[in-house]
Amino acid sequence: HGGRFVSDQFVQALKALSALPVWIVIRLCTDDGEVVRFYEDLDKNLELNMEILDDFVGESAEVFRHNPWLNYSLPLHRCREMGMNDRIFDLLDERALTKQELAHFFALLFGDAWDGVPDPDVDWDSFSKRVMDFTKKEDKQWNPVLRKVLPCISLKDLNRVYSDKKHPVLDIRWIIIIGAILYILFQVIFN
Repeated sequence: HGGRFVSDQFVQALKALSALPVWIVIRLCTDDGEVVRFYEDLDKNLELNMEILDDFVGESAEVFRHNPWLNYSLPLHRCREMGMNDRIFDLLDERALTKQELAHFFALLFGDAWDGVPDPDVDWDSFSKRVMDFTKKEDKQWNPVLRKVLPCISLKDLNRVYSDKKHPVLDIRWIIIIGAILYILFQVIFN
């Protein structure tokens, strides 16, 4: 909205700031597609000490798309707006976290009490139980995506996404197909 020259100057100023020990938070207050794309491209293409944040509801929707187990609540959004600068927060709205990133995120979320929690790659069940124990101690918060007050972590969704004990669900179509195959085999063998 200021032309290519102004945009280039702005990018150069951001690059100059990134050489300093600072963390820049840009909180978007617009739905203008061109402006949003400009900042999304900045965030994707430049490795700067910077966080681009949408409004609370928009950011919640982005986080939910990649990490549906997390109730991205207003206190978490405010922490990010105020400059809490761990790379893990930037990843929340970009992709699903790995199990190790998940453990790191929970350590930041729950603090020093998180020490001693089992490695999720080694013992998912114990890890999940500890997450449940910590989650029960936290106040429930408004979830703008699901539009209700919920715990900070959905254990059901967390286990659905990360548990190694994923069992295939047989829906009615598979039952019919398997039944038809068995019927045909029965006809071939006994006729």
